[in-house]
Amino acid sequence: MKNILYILLLVFLITSCTEDEGVKFQPDSFYLNASTTNVSETEGSVELTFNVSNVHSTNLTINFELTGTAENINDYTIPTLSVTIPAGDLSTTTTLSILDDMLIEENEDIIITVTDTSDSELFIDQSDVLTITIIDNESIAYQNGLLIPNYGNASTGTISFISDDFSTVEHQIYDTVNSENIGNGLLSIGFNNDKAYLVVTDENKITVVNRNSFLKETSIITGLNTPRYFVASGEKGYVTNWGDPNDSMDDFIAVINLETNTIESEIPVSEGPEKIIAKNGKLYVSHKGGLNYNNEISVIDTSDDSLVDPTIPVGDVPAEIVFDSANNIWVLCEGKPLSSGSETGGKLIKINSSDNSILTTIDFALNEHPKSLSYDSGNLYYELNGSVYSMLASEITLPTTSIITTTTSNIKVNDGKLYTTDVGNQVNDGTLRVFDLTDNTEIETITVGVIPGGIYFN
Repeated sequence: MKNILYILLLVFLITSCTEDEGVKFQPDSFYLNASTTNVSETEGSVELTFNVSNVHSTNLTINFELTGTAENINDYTIPTLSVTIPAGDLSTTTTLSILDDMLIEENEDIIITVTDTSDSELFIDQSDVLTITIIDNESIAYQNGLLIPNYGNASTGTISFISDDFSTVEHQIYDTVNSENIGNGLLSIGFNNDKAYLVVTDENKITVVNRNSFLKETSIITGLNTPRYFVASGEKGYVTNWGDPNDSMDDFIAVINLETNTIESEIPVSEGPEKIIAKNGKLYVSHKGGLNYNNEISVIDTSDDSLVDPTIPVGDVPAEIVFDSANNIWVLCEGKPLSSGSETGGKLIKINSSDNSILTTIDFALNEHPKSLSYDSGNLYYELNGSVYSMLASEITLPTTSIITTTTSNIKVNDGKLYTTDVGNQVNDGTLRVFDLTDNTEIETITVGVIPGGIYFN
Protein backbone atom coordinates (compact mmCIF):
# COMPACT_ATOMS: atom_id res chain seq x y z
CA MET A 1 0.00 0.00 0.00
CA LYS A 2 2.83 2.40 0.87
CA ASN A 3 4.56 1.71 -2.46
CA ILE A 4 1.36 2.58 -4.35
CA LEU A 5 1.08 5.86 -2.43
CA TYR A 6 4.70 6.78 -3.27
CA ILE A 7 4.07 6.12 -6.98
CA LEU A 8 0.90 8.20 -6.98
CA LEU A 9 2.73 11.05 -5.23
CA LEU A 10 5.55 10.97 -7.77
CA VAL A 11 3.11 11.04 -10.71
CA PHE A 12 1.31 13.99 -9.10
CA LEU A 13 4.52 15.95 -8.66
CA ILE A 14 5.62 15.36 -12.24
CA THR A 15 2.28 16.20 -13.83
CA SER A 16 1.66 19.24 -11.62
CA CYS A 17 5.05 20.90 -12.35
CA THR A 18 5.19 23.07 -15.44
CA GLU A 19 8.10 24.61 -17.29
CA ASP A 20 7.01 27.99 -15.91
CA GLU A 21 7.53 26.68 -12.41
CA GLY A 22 11.20 26.02 -13.19
CA VAL A 23 11.08 22.24 -13.67
CA LYS A 24 11.82 20.90 -17.15
CA PHE A 25 12.13 17.17 -17.77
CA GLN A 26 14.07 16.52 -20.97
CA PRO A 27 14.11 13.38 -23.05
CA ASP A 28 17.73 14.04 -24.05
CA SER A 29 20.89 15.50 -22.51
CA PHE A 30 24.18 16.96 -23.60
CA TYR A 31 27.73 16.99 -22.21
CA LEU A 32 31.17 18.34 -23.07
CA ASN A 33 34.64 16.98 -22.41
CA ALA A 34 38.25 17.69 -23.44
CA SER A 35 41.37 15.59 -24.04
CA THR A 36 42.97 17.49 -21.15
CA THR A 37 42.02 20.37 -18.87
CA ASN A 38 45.63 21.37 -18.11
CA VAL A 39 47.81 22.06 -21.11
CA SER A 40 51.30 23.52 -21.52
CA GLU A 41 51.88 26.06 -24.26
CA THR A 42 54.26 23.57 -25.86
CA GLU A 43 51.67 20.76 -26.13
CA GLY A 44 50.01 22.38 -29.12
CA SER A 45 46.33 21.55 -28.93
CA VAL A 46 43.30 20.33 -26.98
CA GLU A 47 40.55 18.25 -28.57
CA LEU A 48 37.02 19.23 -27.52
CA THR A 49 34.27 16.61 -27.79
CA PHE A 50 30.57 17.50 -27.83
CA ASN A 51 28.30 14.59 -26.92
CA VAL A 52 24.59 13.78 -26.78
CA SER A 53 22.99 10.85 -25.00
CA ASN A 54 20.64 9.94 -27.89
CA VAL A 55 21.00 10.18 -31.66
CA HIS A 56 19.04 12.79 -33.57
CA SER A 57 17.25 12.28 -36.86
CA THR A 58 18.58 15.59 -38.18
CA ASN A 59 21.90 17.39 -37.85
CA LEU A 60 22.35 18.98 -34.43
CA THR A 61 24.07 22.39 -34.31
CA ILE A 62 25.78 23.41 -31.06
CA ASN A 63 26.88 26.98 -30.35
CA PHE A 64 29.35 27.92 -27.63
CA GLU A 65 31.41 30.84 -26.37
CA LEU A 66 34.95 31.18 -24.99
CA THR A 67 35.74 33.43 -22.06
CA GLY A 68 38.43 33.49 -19.34
CA THR A 69 41.80 35.15 -18.83
CA ALA A 70 43.34 33.64 -21.98
CA GLU A 71 42.79 35.63 -25.16
CA ASN A 72 41.74 34.32 -28.55
CA ILE A 73 44.40 34.93 -31.23
CA ASN A 74 47.06 35.80 -28.61
CA ASP A 75 46.92 32.61 -26.51
CA TYR A 76 44.89 30.18 -28.60
CA THR A 77 42.90 29.83 -31.81
CA ILE A 78 39.78 27.84 -32.71
CA PRO A 79 38.29 27.42 -36.19
CA THR A 80 34.68 27.97 -35.17
CA LEU A 81 32.35 28.68 -32.26
CA SER A 82 29.72 26.34 -33.69
CA VAL A 83 29.90 22.60 -34.33
CA THR A 84 27.52 20.03 -35.81
CA ILE A 85 26.77 16.49 -34.73
CA PRO A 86 25.58 14.68 -37.90
CA ALA A 87 22.21 12.93 -37.85
CA GLY A 88 22.58 9.46 -36.38
CA ASP A 89 25.84 10.28 -34.54
CA LEU A 90 26.41 10.85 -30.82
CA SER A 91 29.38 13.25 -30.91
CA THR A 92 31.62 15.58 -32.84
CA THR A 93 35.02 17.19 -32.13
CA THR A 94 36.87 20.39 -32.78
CA THR A 95 40.42 21.42 -31.97
CA LEU A 96 41.56 24.25 -29.75
CA SER A 97 45.10 25.25 -30.83
CA ILE A 98 47.36 26.54 -28.05
CA LEU A 99 49.90 29.21 -29.01
CA ASP A 100 53.44 29.14 -27.57
CA ASP A 101 54.40 32.76 -27.08
CA MET A 102 57.67 34.02 -25.59
CA LEU A 103 56.02 35.94 -22.75
CA ILE A 104 56.32 35.03 -19.09
CA GLU A 105 52.78 35.00 -17.76
CA GLU A 106 50.64 33.59 -15.00
CA ASN A 107 48.61 30.50 -15.87
CA GLU A 108 45.55 31.44 -17.96
CA ASP A 109 42.09 29.91 -18.29
CA ILE A 110 39.80 29.23 -21.23
CA ILE A 111 36.16 28.82 -20.16
CA ILE A 112 34.02 26.99 -22.74
CA THR A 113 30.27 27.49 -22.30
CA VAL A 114 27.59 25.93 -24.52
CA THR A 115 25.01 28.66 -25.16
CA ASP A 116 22.34 26.93 -27.27
CA THR A 117 21.62 24.17 -29.80
CA SER A 118 19.29 23.67 -32.74
CA ASP A 119 17.18 21.30 -30.61
CA SER A 120 15.20 23.40 -28.17
CA GLU A 121 14.35 20.30 -26.18
CA LEU A 122 18.00 19.40 -25.54
CA PHE A 123 18.83 19.87 -21.87
CA ILE A 124 21.73 22.30 -21.25
CA ASP A 125 22.81 23.48 -17.79
CA GLN A 126 25.91 24.57 -15.86
CA SER A 127 27.45 21.12 -16.28
CA ASP A 128 28.02 22.08 -19.90
CA VAL A 129 30.79 24.48 -18.92
CA LEU A 130 34.43 23.37 -19.16
CA THR A 131 37.59 25.19 -17.99
CA ILE A 132 40.98 24.55 -19.59
CA THR A 133 44.12 25.95 -17.94
CA ILE A 134 47.06 26.98 -20.11
CA ILE A 135 50.34 26.51 -18.23
CA ASP A 136 52.94 29.03 -19.35
CA ASN A 137 56.10 27.12 -20.23
CA GLU A 138 58.27 30.22 -19.75
CA SER A 139 57.01 30.55 -16.17
CA ILE A 140 58.94 27.43 -15.17
CA ALA A 141 61.97 28.27 -17.27
CA TYR A 142 64.34 28.50 -14.32
CA GLN A 143 63.37 25.43 -12.35
CA ASN A 144 65.78 22.51 -12.01
CA GLY A 145 69.02 24.37 -12.30
CA LEU A 146 71.61 26.68 -10.73
CA LEU A 147 71.30 30.39 -10.12
CA ILE A 148 74.50 32.42 -9.89
CA PRO A 149 74.24 36.06 -8.73
CA ASN A 150 76.98 38.13 -10.35
CA TYR A 151 77.92 41.23 -8.35
CA GLY A 152 79.10 43.28 -11.31
CA ASN A 153 81.92 45.80 -11.34
CA ALA A 154 81.03 49.45 -12.00
CA SER A 155 78.01 48.05 -13.81
CA THR A 156 74.76 46.32 -13.02
CA GLY A 157 74.65 42.93 -11.39
CA THR A 158 73.28 39.98 -13.35
CA ILE A 159 72.00 36.45 -12.75
CA SER A 160 73.16 33.39 -14.66
CA PHE A 161 71.03 30.24 -14.98
CA ILE A 162 72.50 26.80 -15.73
CA SER A 163 70.17 23.80 -16.04
CA ASP A 164 70.86 20.69 -13.95
CA ASP A 165 72.11 18.80 -16.99
CA PHE A 166 74.25 21.80 -18.08
CA SER A 167 72.58 21.82 -21.51
CA THR A 168 71.04 25.27 -21.01
CA VAL A 169 72.99 28.36 -20.00
CA GLU A 170 71.32 31.77 -19.88
CA HIS A 171 72.83 35.04 -18.71
CA GLN A 172 71.11 38.16 -17.42
CA ILE A 173 67.84 36.32 -16.88
CA TYR A 174 66.36 39.07 -14.70
CA ASP A 175 67.09 41.67 -17.38
CA THR A 176 65.62 39.46 -20.11
CA VAL A 177 62.39 38.76 -18.24
CA ASN A 178 61.75 42.22 -16.82
CA SER A 179 63.40 44.51 -19.38
CA GLU A 180 65.34 46.32 -16.66
CA ASN A 181 68.62 45.96 -14.77
CA ILE A 182 68.68 44.41 -11.31
CA GLY A 183 71.03 47.14 -10.03
CA ASN A 184 74.61 47.50 -8.86
CA GLY A 185 76.05 45.09 -6.32
CA LEU A 186 73.88 41.95 -6.52
CA LEU A 187 75.28 40.02 -3.56
CA SER A 188 72.99 37.09 -2.76
CA ILE A 189 69.68 35.30 -3.28
CA GLY A 190 67.26 34.05 -0.62
CA PHE A 191 64.14 31.92 -1.05
CA ASN A 192 60.71 31.43 0.47
CA ASN A 193 58.27 29.04 -1.20
CA ASP A 194 57.90 30.22 -4.81
CA LYS A 195 59.62 33.57 -4.21
CA ALA A 196 63.26 34.57 -4.63
CA TYR A 197 64.72 37.61 -2.88
CA LEU A 198 67.54 39.33 -4.77
CA VAL A 199 69.71 41.29 -2.35
CA VAL A 200 71.31 44.31 -4.06
CA THR A 201 73.66 45.65 -1.44
CA ASP A 202 74.99 48.73 -3.25
CA GLU A 203 71.48 50.06 -3.87
CA ASN A 204 70.00 49.11 -0.49
CA LYS A 205 67.15 47.11 -1.96
CA ILE A 206 65.72 43.63 -2.25
CA THR A 207 63.82 42.72 -5.39
CA VAL A 208 61.20 40.00 -5.06
CA VAL A 209 60.64 37.71 -8.07
CA ASN A 210 58.92 34.44 -8.83
CA ARG A 211 61.77 31.95 -8.42
CA ASN A 212 60.74 29.92 -11.48
CA SER A 213 59.93 32.66 -13.97
CA PHE A 214 61.99 35.50 -12.45
CA LEU A 215 59.09 37.81 -13.14
CA LYS A 216 59.40 40.80 -10.80
CA GLU A 217 56.73 41.18 -8.13
CA THR A 218 58.01 44.13 -6.10
CA SER A 219 61.08 45.77 -4.59
CA ILE A 220 61.79 46.55 -0.95
CA ILE A 221 63.59 49.89 -0.94
CA THR A 222 62.89 51.31 2.51
CA GLY A 223 64.50 50.23 5.79
CA LEU A 224 67.66 48.61 4.42
CA ASN A 225 71.26 49.77 4.88
CA THR A 226 73.93 47.73 3.11
CA PRO A 227 71.89 44.49 3.13
CA ARG A 228 73.84 41.23 2.86
CA TYR A 229 71.94 37.92 3.21
CA PHE A 230 68.30 36.84 3.53
CA VAL A 231 66.56 33.92 5.22
CA ALA A 232 62.86 33.19 5.76
CA SER A 233 61.37 31.81 8.95
CA GLY A 234 57.61 31.39 9.22
CA GLU A 235 55.82 34.46 7.87
CA LYS A 236 58.85 36.72 8.21
CA GLY A 237 62.09 37.31 6.37
CA TYR A 238 65.35 38.36 8.02
CA VAL A 239 68.17 40.28 6.35
CA THR A 240 71.61 41.07 7.73
CA ASN A 241 72.59 44.75 7.33
CA TRP A 242 76.02 46.28 7.82
CA GLY A 243 74.81 49.87 7.96
CA ASP A 244 77.39 52.63 7.61
CA PRO A 245 80.81 50.95 7.41
CA ASN A 246 82.27 53.79 9.46
CA ASP A 247 79.81 53.19 12.29
CA SER A 248 80.29 49.96 14.22
CA MET A 249 77.13 50.51 16.26
CA ASP A 250 74.43 50.73 13.55
CA ASP A 251 74.38 47.11 12.31
CA PHE A 252 71.04 45.32 12.43
CA ILE A 253 68.80 42.52 11.21
CA ALA A 254 65.84 43.83 9.19
CA VAL A 255 62.58 41.96 9.81
CA ILE A 256 60.38 41.71 6.71
CA ASN A 257 56.64 41.07 6.66
CA LEU A 258 56.48 38.59 3.77
CA GLU A 259 52.82 39.34 3.10
CA THR A 260 53.33 43.07 2.56
CA ASN A 261 57.04 43.00 1.66
CA THR A 262 57.78 45.81 4.08
CA ILE A 263 60.33 46.16 6.88
CA GLU A 264 58.36 45.95 10.12
CA SER A 265 61.20 46.17 12.65
CA GLU A 266 64.96 46.08 13.27
CA ILE A 267 67.01 43.91 15.60
CA PRO A 268 70.22 45.74 16.62
CA VAL A 269 73.27 43.43 16.59
CA SER A 270 77.05 43.72 16.86
CA GLU A 271 79.28 44.70 13.96
CA GLY A 272 79.36 42.87 10.65
CA PRO A 273 76.38 40.48 10.57
CA GLU A 274 76.96 38.26 7.56
CA LYS A 275 75.49 34.82 6.83
CA ILE A 276 72.19 33.91 8.47
CA ILE A 277 70.52 30.50 8.80
CA ALA A 278 67.25 29.41 10.43
CA LYS A 279 65.92 26.27 12.09
CA ASN A 280 63.37 25.39 14.77
CA GLY A 281 62.36 28.97 15.51
CA LYS A 282 65.94 30.23 15.88
CA LEU A 283 68.22 32.34 13.70
CA TYR A 284 71.99 31.99 13.78
CA VAL A 285 74.04 34.92 12.47
CA SER A 286 77.78 35.01 11.84
CA HIS A 287 79.50 38.34 12.63
CA LYS A 288 82.67 38.79 10.60
CA GLY A 289 83.00 42.51 11.35
CA GLY A 290 83.52 45.47 9.07
CA LEU A 291 86.37 47.93 9.51
CA ASN A 292 86.98 46.01 12.72
CA TYR A 293 87.07 42.23 13.13
CA ASN A 294 84.37 40.31 14.95
CA ASN A 295 84.31 36.81 16.44
CA GLU A 296 80.83 35.76 17.49
CA ILE A 297 77.57 34.06 16.50
CA SER A 298 74.36 35.71 17.62
CA VAL A 299 71.15 33.77 18.16
CA ILE A 300 67.67 35.23 17.66
CA ASP A 301 64.38 33.77 18.89
CA THR A 302 61.88 34.31 16.06
CA SER A 303 58.86 34.02 18.37
CA ASP A 304 59.52 37.56 19.58
CA ASP A 305 62.61 38.52 17.52
CA SER A 306 64.73 38.87 20.64
CA LEU A 307 68.44 38.24 20.94
CA VAL A 308 69.35 35.18 22.96
CA ASP A 309 72.09 35.98 25.47
CA PRO A 310 74.92 35.37 25.50
CA THR A 311 76.30 35.33 21.96
CA ILE A 312 78.48 32.35 21.03
CA PRO A 313 82.21 33.20 20.95
CA VAL A 314 84.06 31.65 18.01
CA GLY A 315 87.23 32.38 16.03
CA ASP A 316 88.07 35.63 14.27
CA VAL A 317 86.09 36.60 11.16
CA PRO A 318 83.40 33.90 11.13
CA ALA A 319 81.93 34.10 7.64
CA GLU A 320 80.42 30.73 6.77
CA ILE A 321 77.77 28.95 8.83
CA VAL A 322 75.88 25.74 7.91
CA PHE A 323 73.79 22.99 9.51
CA ASP A 324 74.73 19.32 9.30
CA SER A 325 72.23 16.44 9.17
CA ALA A 326 72.18 16.22 13.00
CA ASN A 327 71.25 19.93 13.29
CA ASN A 328 74.68 20.83 14.59
CA ILE A 329 76.02 24.19 13.42
CA TRP A 330 79.40 24.41 11.69
CA VAL A 331 81.19 27.75 11.55
CA LEU A 332 84.20 28.43 9.34
CA CYS A 333 86.27 31.31 10.73
CA GLU A 334 88.73 32.89 8.32
CA GLY A 335 90.98 34.42 11.00
CA LYS A 336 92.55 37.87 10.88
CA PRO A 337 94.76 38.48 7.82
CA LEU A 338 98.42 39.43 8.01
CA SER A 339 97.49 43.01 7.05
CA SER A 340 95.59 43.37 10.34
CA GLY A 341 98.87 43.54 12.25
CA SER A 342 97.70 40.73 14.55
CA GLU A 343 97.23 37.75 12.25
CA THR A 344 95.26 34.74 13.53
CA GLY A 345 94.65 31.41 11.88
CA GLY A 346 91.27 30.11 10.85
CA LYS A 347 89.07 27.77 12.87
CA LEU A 348 86.41 25.20 12.15
CA ILE A 349 83.90 25.06 15.00
CA LYS A 350 81.00 22.72 15.71
CA ILE A 351 78.10 24.02 17.85
CA ASN A 352 75.27 22.09 19.46
CA SER A 353 72.12 23.94 18.37
CA SER A 354 70.06 22.63 21.29
CA ASP A 355 72.08 24.48 23.94
CA ASN A 356 74.54 26.57 21.87
CA SER A 357 77.54 24.82 23.42
CA ILE A 358 80.74 24.37 21.43
CA LEU A 359 81.36 20.70 20.72
CA THR A 360 84.52 20.84 18.60
CA THR A 361 87.16 23.43 17.72
CA ILE A 362 89.69 22.62 14.99
CA ASP A 363 92.54 25.09 14.45
CA PHE A 364 94.25 25.98 11.21
CA ALA A 365 97.85 27.19 11.13
CA LEU A 366 98.54 30.84 11.93
CA ASN A 367 98.91 31.79 8.28
CA GLU A 368 95.99 29.69 6.99
CA HIS A 369 92.75 31.52 6.19
CA PRO A 370 90.08 29.10 4.87
CA LYS A 371 86.96 30.30 3.13
CA SER A 372 83.67 28.97 1.80
CA LEU A 373 82.08 26.00 3.55
CA SER A 374 79.62 23.39 2.33
CA TYR A 375 78.09 20.31 3.95
CA ASP A 376 76.68 17.28 2.15
CA SER A 377 76.00 13.67 3.18
CA GLY A 378 78.20 13.66 6.27
CA ASN A 379 81.13 15.53 4.73
CA LEU A 380 82.40 19.08 5.09
CA TYR A 381 84.10 20.87 2.20
CA TYR A 382 86.14 24.07 2.38
CA GLU A 383 88.64 26.03 0.30
CA LEU A 384 92.20 26.87 1.37
CA ASN A 385 94.99 28.40 -0.73
CA GLY A 386 93.52 27.42 -4.10
CA SER A 387 92.53 23.88 -3.12
CA VAL A 388 89.35 22.21 -1.91
CA TYR A 389 89.50 19.88 1.10
CA SER A 390 86.98 17.33 2.32
CA MET A 391 86.60 15.82 5.77
CA LEU A 392 84.04 13.72 7.63
CA ALA A 393 81.95 15.76 10.05
CA SER A 394 82.93 13.22 12.71
CA GLU A 395 86.66 14.01 12.39
CA ILE A 396 88.49 16.21 14.87
CA THR A 397 91.60 16.88 12.79
CA LEU A 398 91.99 18.65 9.47
CA PRO A 399 92.84 16.71 6.29
CA THR A 400 96.37 17.09 4.99
CA THR A 401 95.62 16.39 1.33
CA SER A 402 93.23 18.30 -0.89
CA ILE A 403 90.78 16.59 -3.23
CA ILE A 404 90.72 19.28 -5.93
CA THR A 405 93.06 22.08 -6.93
CA THR A 406 91.22 25.04 -8.41
CA THR A 407 90.90 28.78 -7.98
CA THR A 408 87.59 29.49 -6.30
CA SER A 409 85.70 32.11 -4.34
CA ASN A 410 82.67 29.99 -3.43
CA ILE A 411 81.96 26.27 -3.27
CA LYS A 412 78.78 24.22 -2.94
CA VAL A 413 78.28 20.46 -2.96
CA ASN A 414 75.11 18.81 -4.19
CA ASP A 415 74.16 15.35 -5.49
CA GLY A 416 77.72 14.08 -5.78
CA LYS A 417 79.08 17.14 -7.52
CA LEU A 418 81.17 20.05 -6.29
CA TYR A 419 80.45 23.46 -7.80
CA THR A 420 82.90 26.36 -7.59
CA THR A 421 82.79 29.96 -8.77
CA ASP A 422 85.90 31.92 -9.71
CA VAL A 423 85.82 35.73 -9.96
CA GLY A 424 88.96 35.88 -12.09
CA ASN A 425 90.28 39.42 -12.50
CA GLN A 426 86.93 40.89 -11.31
CA VAL A 427 86.66 42.85 -14.55
CA ASN A 428 85.81 40.19 -17.10
CA ASP A 429 83.27 37.39 -16.77
CA GLY A 430 83.87 34.79 -14.09
CA THR A 431 83.65 31.01 -14.25
CA LEU A 432 81.61 28.16 -12.81
CA ARG A 433 83.42 24.83 -12.59
CA VAL A 434 81.79 21.50 -11.75
CA PHE A 435 83.61 18.43 -10.43
CA ASP A 436 82.42 14.84 -10.13
CA LEU A 437 83.21 13.78 -6.57
CA THR A 438 83.39 10.10 -7.45
CA ASP A 439 86.83 10.72 -8.95
CA ASN A 440 87.26 14.51 -8.38
CA THR A 441 87.50 15.23 -12.10
CA GLU A 442 86.32 18.45 -13.67
CA ILE A 443 83.28 17.81 -15.85
CA GLU A 444 82.07 21.30 -16.76
CA THR A 445 83.53 24.80 -17.16
CA ILE A 446 80.92 27.48 -17.80
CA THR A 447 81.34 31.23 -18.23
CA VAL A 448 79.05 33.27 -15.98
CA GLY A 449 78.90 37.02 -15.17
CA VAL A 450 81.28 39.52 -13.62
CA ILE A 451 82.23 38.63 -10.00
CA PRO A 452 80.07 35.54 -9.52
CA GLY A 453 79.05 34.92 -5.93
CA GLY A 454 77.06 32.15 -4.27
CA ILE A 455 75.70 29.01 -5.91
CA TYR A 456 71.97 28.42 -5.43
CA PHE A 457 70.01 25.32 -6.45
CA ASN A 458 66.50 26.07 -7.71
